[in-house]
Parts: sequence; C-alpha cells; structure tokens
Amino acid sequence: MKTFFTMSLAACALAACSDVSTSPAVAPHLAKGTSGITVAGNLTNSTFDFDDGTFTAQDGGTFTVESMSGGFGAASPNLGQVFNNASNRFIGRLDNHRVNLIVPNGGSTYDISYDLYIIGSWDGDGKQSGKQYGVDIWENSIACSATGPAVATLIRTTFSNQKTVQQSYPNNYGGGGGGLRAATGAFKMDALGYKDDPTSNTPTFSSYGDTWYKLHFSGVNPCGAGNAIFLRWSVPAGTLQSNYDESWGVDNVRIMTDS
Repeated sequence: MKTFFTMSLAACALAACSDVSTSPAVAPHLAKGTSGITVAGNLTNSTFDFDDGTFTAQDGGTFTVESMSGGFGAASPNLGQVFNNASNRFIGRLDNHRVNLIVPNGGSTYDISYDLYIIGSWDGDGKQSGKQYGVDIWENSIACSATGPAVATLIRTTFSNQKTVQQSYPNNYGGGGGGLRAATGAFKMDALGYKDDPTSNTPTFSSYGDTWYKLHFSGVNPCGAGNAIFLRWSVPAGTLQSNYDESWGVDNVRIMTDS
C-alpha cells in the first residue's frame, strides 16, 4: 500500500468520496473471457496443481519464472505453501515477476483456466476515500516465443484487497470499467490465511489478507494453428512494492489445445 497524497476532508466531501461503487453489480467468480469455443484437449490436456512439487507435464508443457526488475532471472518456479494449508502448494509468492507456461502443441484453439491468489495490501485502481495510491496492474497474455512480444492480451486489470479502494476486475484496466468494489468477482476472501501471516502486510483498517479468483479464457491460437504458445502471467516492473506488501501466485492451472 503506497500512498501518494491525501485530499482535505472538504475536498473529499465535495467529491462525494465513498467505498461503495456506483457500477453495476458483477456476479462472483466469473468465467472471465470465455469465447464460446469448446476445446476438448485432444492435443494438450494438462493440469498442474503443484502439490507434488512438479511443474512439467508429460505432453511437454512447463513453467519458468523471471524477474521483471532484475535479480531473479529465468528459473524454475518457487513453489510456495498456502499459509493455512502447507500441503497446498502454488507458484508464488511473487511480486514483480513473470510466470511463463510453454505449450509446445498450441493447436488451433486453446482453453486455459487457473486460480489466482492476490495477497497483501493491493491498491487496485488506486483512487478512493480521498487518497491516491499506486495502481497495481496484473495481466495474462500470450506470446509466440520465449522472448517475443505479447500478441494477445487475455486480461490486463487491477485488484484491490482494501475495502475502501476500488479495482477494475473483472473488467480490463483503463477500459472504462473500473470503480468496482474490492474483491469484486472473487471466489473467496481470507480463505488462505494470509491475514495472520507476519510475512504479509494486511492493513489493520478494512482490508482482506488475501483474495482468491478463478479465471478462464479460450480462443483461437494467435500464433497460428499448430504453433507453440507461451502463456504469461505478469506484473509490470515496479508496480508492486515488495513481496511483504503485495504478492501473488498461480495455482490449479489447466491448459487444453485442439487441432
């Protein structure tokens, strides 16, 4: 949580500051981004829960993690343990990093689903209750090579764990769909135990220690039928303050591709 400036109480009153969004209500844990394409997974059908300590599938899919701000490098993922359930392992806890899933057989269509854990004092859109925080942007995209640019963005959004700070999810950030309540669309809140974790910052006032989202996307292979796809989960360099203050992780990933 990084405060940039504070408005006066009078200015806040004039602006009608509130922790209640005026945007339409959004149903919880949406299957965000599905395109109506049905993928049976006759080429690739892999599920990763990471509980057994592995992150490579028999059909060739594998994960790497790299730092977006230096000092970490491309490496095997760090498999963290959920704070209140040590047997539940996930890729994390990350801050300014990028997770890559290499899918050698991208087929002509793909389907990806996963759990996303948002941990600590995420600042969402950064605007609420007379204060300005740093915007915390997170994205999932597809590239056609390990070092190439993203060719498709599945979602680029913000999350907030502070009940008085709004977020964009389940909409894209900057697309006119922000201003939603913290934890909008979440599957569960405070289910992972990080509110009690001394290594994770949960502000004492009106905040969640963690929020758990389930995301799902399907579409046509943007790299061309039969070509590999490189799925990326990332936070732009410098967006998050630190692993203690704001972190995240990916779990229960399922990737399917069809010819």
